Amino acid sequence: MKHVVGWISSLLLLVTFGSQTYREWKGEKDKSEKYTLVFFIAAIAGTAGNLIYSLLVKNWVFTALNAALVVNNAAGLWIALQHRKQARQAGAT
Repeated sequence: MKHVVGWISSLLLLVTFGSQTYREWKGEKDKSEKYTLVFFIAAIAGTAGNLIYSLLVKNWVFTALNAALVVNNAAGLWIALQHRKQARQAGAT
């Protein structure tokens, strides 16, 4: 069962990062704000799942890596939300 967590989380991350890269390659800048939030939310879910998996299999290198990625993605989500808030405030004036 613990390997299922790892595989599902890894697949989620692969799809998330792959779709973000594809959008960047296609130059879909008009959709980037919406997808940035979705990207960070999915990235947090994927890295959190991999963090749990790393703990279950007692792989401390990947536990540390995935913990750092969860923090990094949470910071990215917070920054994206702050940018949206600032853009709304700028548009209201």
